[in-house]
Order: sequence, then structure tokens, then C-alpha cells
Amino acid sequence: MKISIDAGHNCTPDTGAIGIKKEDVLNKEVVGKIINKLQSMNTIIIDCTPYGKVFSNVSQSLQYRCNKANASNSDLHLCIHFNMGGGEGVECYVISQTAIKYATKICNEMTLLGYRNRGVKDGSHLFVVKNTNMPCVLVECCFLDSTKDMGMYNADSIASAIIKAVVGNLIPGNAVISAFQSACNLSAITDKNGNKLVVDGIRSDLTNSAIAKVFIKNGTSNDLVKWLQSRLITLGFPCGSTGADGIFGQSTVAAVKNFQVIGKLVVDGVVGANTINKLLW
Repeated sequence: MKISIDAGHNCTPDTGAIGIKKEDVLNKEVVGKIINKLQSMNTIIIDCTPYGKVFSNVSQSLQYRCNKANASNSDLHLCIHFNMGGGEGVECYVISQTAIKYATKICNEMTLLGYRNRGVKDGSHLFVVKNTNMPCVLVECCFLDSTKDMGMYNADSIASAIIKAVVGNLIPGNAVISAFQSACNLSAITDKNGNKLVVDGIRSDLTNSAIAKVFIKNGTSNDLVKWLQSRLITLGFPCGSTGADGIFGQSTVAAVKNFQVIGKLVVDGVVGANTINKLLW
């Protein structure tokens, strides 16, 4: 698959909106993450952003993006923006049926990150959407003037959500991390924004923020303990005759301590971020 992309604005005089954060900066961050993630995959990506260029008017900036996208013969063009105006959440603008399918998936994936789904809308009034030859999705990731949206903002997770929606989960997921993410969700351990983790096997900033919250010890009983026990058993540290039963008892304490000795950790039988980090290797 070949994808062309542009970070909205980011040139003179075509500059973005300013709210709690600056649109130009966020557009560039998200596009940069998408490009970096896809460069190692079997996906060709062409950046059509006129970084640092000076035009006489905004129309020239928009035409530059369209010309470069059309010359690329890409299968899809993504135009990344952030919204303003007192709302919250993600919305996408399209004009073709093919683009609607991608846009719907993008909105759904963004919703899993905690953003409100504002849906797919008619983009026939938008220059880039109507002047690119291929299906085009203009993504308004979320609102710059929303405290909630900006509090959740994470360029890495937004980029991963868009990639997953467009090309599937091509970023190799780690089964151990996926199981950990699922166990956190079942045990009410959230990310730094208070949201459930996306179960994708990718160790993102949001997954790391959940790891920092982990604290389980003798007497704890939940799905994260069951994951811990399964992981210890797999690594050769048995947790007693009951195995992975989800109950942190003396046999699990002993297994944790044995693991901590081998891992050169503080040997206290308590599982916090340091022990989890070793278990996720």
C-alpha cells in the first residue's frame, strides 16, 4: 500500500490554530510518528507537507500538497489536523465511499483511546479533500481548546490508532505485553489519563504509565496476579500447586523473590514497576 500524508499548515502564511497547544506542532508530531512507524513496514509513505516553505497565500500551500500527493499515485491521502471551537473528540472529512471506510475505522480506533466519536462528515468544501485524485481522509484528531482532549493527547497513541485503522495492526505486537494490557484492563489499572489500555502488544507511553501504577503484593487477588503467575511459571518460577489462580499467596511471594534475585532487583516479594519491567523483557 502507498500512502501520501500531510501535516496541516506548517508553512507561511498557512499556519494552524492555537489553543491549549499549537496545531502546527501537534500535526507535525503525529505525522512524524506515523511516518516513522510505517517506514519499517511494507508500506510506502510520502510526506507532502511543505515544511518551511513560504507562499503568497494559503491556496498555494494547499495546492502544493495536492500536487505532490497526486504525483505520488498513492492509494490513500491522509491530511492531519486538530480542531478548535469549543467541542471535543475526533471527526473525519471525506467525499468518497472508500475514504468513508477508512475514516470510520479511524474514528473507532480513536474512540478506544478515550476521545469522543464525532463521526464521518462531508468534506466537499475542503480543498485538499476534493482536489486529491485518490481517496482522502482529513482527520481532525481532537480539539486544541478542550482541556479533556489535550490532557489525553499523545502523538504516539494517535499515530498507532490511525495506522491500525488504515493498514491493520502491522506494528508487530508482543503477546506478553498484550496479555499484560488485557490484565490491567480487567484489574482496573488505567493509563495516566484514567483510560483503559489499547490491547495491541505495543509498549507505548500510555502502557508505561500503567506500569508505573502497578503495586501488587501478598493478599492481592485479580487478573493481573493471574498474569504475573503465568509469566513467572513460563520463566521457570513455579507458584505452587494451584498455579495461576489469581491469588497472591505465599507460593507466589516465594516465586517473586526468586525472580527478583535472578533479576538483581530488590528482593521484597512485592511487584511494582521495576519487577514488571523485568517480566516484560
